[in-house]
Amino acid sequence: MCKFKSGIILKGKVVLAPKGNESHQALLKSLGIEDNFQNAARRFVRVELIPPNGWNWNKTAPIEQWKYNVDQDIVPDWYEEDPQKYENEMREVVAEYMKDELKNVICGYNWTSVQDGEYTLYFMNGTIEYMSFGIHNNYAESNVAEYLDNSQLLKDLKEKFGDKLIPFSLSLTSMDGFKDYGIKNHCLLAIPNIQVLMKYGEDIPTIDNTYWLATPNQTPRRGDSSCVRCVYRNGVEDYGGCCWELGVRPFFIIKS
Repeated sequence: MCKFKSGIILKGKVVLAPKGNESHQALLKSLGIEDNFQNAARRFVRVELIPPNGWNWNKTAPIEQWKYNVDQDIVPDWYEEDPQKYENEMREVVAEYMKDELKNVICGYNWTSVQDGEYTLYFMNGTIEYMSFGIHNNYAESNVAEYLDNSQLLKDLKEKFGDKLIPFSLSLTSMDGFKDYGIKNHCLLAIPNIQVLMKYGEDIPTIDNTYWLATPNQTPRRGDSSCVRCVYRNGVEDYGGCCWELGVRPFFIIKS
């Protein structure tokens, strides 16, 4: 799996992968270049510039702190003659790209904003933490909800936005329509449920971590409270066990 931020270095330029798809293979296809040994030896170099902090990538870190990685075993002669030159070019192009990417840095994190009437929803472009969901799949009683409700991020958002920070409710209806868990009310910072994902999914970019949703797969009345929905790093929505450690990708709403 290609990591953020991936690109292709050609002899005369650097081409970055489009937002939401870091695949080198897809990028080469879009450039009309066949992904084979001969071309890797003559025409292109697959590279990545990876933010620090492991799974919880800090995209706000200075570009000098990002790790440069060549993602192929053989490189063209022109690259081998001056690899530092091409690394510098990659860093310059990514730094320019990140100027637009980081327009919505709030309380130290990068967000995607989605307008909905008089409200603006902010979805984190990454994950704030990695953790198990809880002992069962009721989001209202989960480790994730407890963490977000008591997080420093929520305190910072309250201080920054005050009354503009809008409480919202999350339906905890299971994927097969059972309403055992009801609704979680008075949320200020939470993870999306499947309804939020379906409504705003086209506007929410994929991220490089698998993350939890608030929607249970089934409920005790169906004999299963062990699985909850999640979104994999390729954007595929599926389910995972509550004991798994996955990413926490929160969102919040303000009045515009």
